[in-house]
Amino acid sequence: MSMLLWKKYNQLKKDYEEYQKMAEYTMQNQNTQIIKLDKKLDMMSLIVEISEYINKNIGSKEIVSTINDIMIGILGVTYSSVYLVENRKLKLKGSNLKNINHHNNIYEFNSGKIEELHTHLLNSKSNVYTGRQNIEIHSSIFMPIYLKEELLGAIVVEHNIYNYLNEEHIKLLTALINQIAICIENNKLYNKIKENSQRDFLTGLFNRNYFFSVIDEKIKNSGNGCSIVMIDIDDFKLCNDTFGHQYGDKVLRRVSNIIKNNLRCEDLVARYGGEEIIVYMYNIKNVKDVYYRMLKIKNMIRDTSINYGNISSSVTVSIGIAVSEKNSDNIEELIRKADVNLYKGKGLGKDSVIY
Repeated sequence: MSMLLWKKYNQLKKDYEEYQKMAEYTMQNQNTQIIKLDKKLDMMSLIVEISEYINKNIGSKEIVSTINDIMIGILGVTYSSVYLVENRKLKLKGSNLKNINHHNNIYEFNSGKIEELHTHLLNSKSNVYTGRQNIEIHSSIFMPIYLKEELLGAIVVEHNIYNYLNEEHIKLLTALINQIAICIENNKLYNKIKENSQRDFLTGLFNRNYFFSVIDEKIKNSGNGCSIVMIDIDDFKLCNDTFGHQYGDKVLRRVSNIIKNNLRCEDLVARYGGEEIIVYMYNIKNVKDVYYRMLKIKNMIRDTSINYGNISSSVTVSIGIAVSEKNSDNIEELIRKADVNLYKGKGLGKDSVIY
């Protein structure tokens, strides 16, 4: 083979080898891109599935537990804690940790030391857990939950292995958080709409329909006994006729607030109809306990001046009490007994409490 042909052959071989290397590099690069796209597609599919799953639990009290389960299952973390904003503070709503004192970002935010929250990745060779339990935490991500610029809450995911969590987990968690933020907001709106449908628009008390939808179950679980109390504003028609319906509305609101604010959180108060209010009281051991509480409420109503424009007046109420010590009476019977006592009080001159 002549020298010229030999040079041409070597050049062709070199060109071919370079082309082959370039082709292999291009194929590897394309395969890498395909793998990345597949991962993104898998992530998007996963996020869509998670979003659908969470939205199925809209309105449920289990929504926080659902979010925690998702964090543990998808990220493979050991611990997950969910905080939601209440009264401008981050309040723990769910966690599989007994002690969360090491969540410093939460305490700094709630105490006003920091105003804005940011995602924080921590990997520590030393244990960051401060509780007494035999628990190790060496890797964590703190991530606030924002919808637009509104802080809805925060999630803390943690692992017992050092350097387990990394930037890739942050990317996945960020994508999940965006969907979770929408779901949390939807859940808030759902519960607000649901609560509004259960409330009387004028007084803010529960309405009659809601009262009867829950009362049977409450009576079954009422501890030592329960009480039904019927409260009626005396001469309310005369009040409306004398001072007008707007003043009458003010009276209804004020009386409702006095009753509601002087009952226990486990009691239930609802507008029964017109100027009549019904109260369910939980775990009643003695009818006199109810009597003295209602006597206090009656006297507060009588002694409260209700002002509207140039009008300043007060009203009285009549109250009838029925008690079921062994939860043996059904709701209709209890209401009937309370009504009978209410009208006994009306007959005795009103402004009274009868049991």
